[in-house]
Amino acid sequence: MVYDAEMELPITVQGEELAVSATTYVAFRQCPASAVARLRGVYGPESRASFKGTLAHRIFARHLEEGPIDSDAVAQACREEIGKGLNAKLTAVGLKPSELGMVIQEVADLYKRFQALSVEGFRSAEVYIDVDAGSKVTLRGRIDAVFDADDGGTRLIDWKTGRLGDAEDQLAFYALAWVANTGDRPSRIEALSVQTGERSEQTPSEESIQATAGAIGNLVDTVRTIFSSGESGERRAGPWCRWCPILTECTEGRAAIEVYAHG
Repeated sequence: MVYDAEMELPITVQGEELAVSATTYVAFRQCPASAVARLRGVYGPESRASFKGTLAHRIFARHLEEGPIDSDAVAQACREEIGKGLNAKLTAVGLKPSELGMVIQEVADLYKRFQALSVEGFRSAEVYIDVDAGSKVTLRGRIDAVFDADDGGTRLIDWKTGRLGDAEDQLAFYALAWVANTGDRPSRIEALSVQTGERSEQTPSEESIQATAGAIGNLVDTVRTIFSSGESGERRAGPWCRWCPILTECTEGRAAIEVYAHG
């Protein structure tokens, strides 16, 4: 459905160009210092879980765009997808051949679960968004799959390959980015764990879109203020610390990891 209100980020602090992704937005909501580090180009190390998730997403997209993959061809399809653009990530993770074989088997198991999902109304997969939101801010993201909604509108889906977790902020960002890119307010947006079957969904409204725009405007103002002051930003510890790019220098984060490891 067409978005009726004017989409505008309420930014009051001018400064350098910023590219805000869903990952950055979620990180900022959890721990501003982590988001600031990412925007400064500091990222955490690649992980086995991240590599497996990326590979599984490629297989899901291949299924949607080209049709089902025979069970005895999934391993070869995985190796083809790695060759198309995941070799650098594979090298960074440092998997041995036997370990890679285990990852491919895990992706094959996820794909079996994925095949049970309905693909009725499928439009497109891995839709990349890179849209100028004004005030030298770019919104970036990747929508895993776009479907026709039951009401004739648009349904956006984000596949998860592990537990679902809290997907609310990520879904809100995607809804706003989709509006900014297309002028179309999605009828429904959801996150679905292929592994567990858990599902979280939102029905975006003009009010929720404006609320997310306000939150991103606050992110931009806060980050630009931090950049100009030379500070690092507020640190908030939580389960997300295990993926933080500044974990090694964060006392709060290391303490949180210890608590969750023994909890």
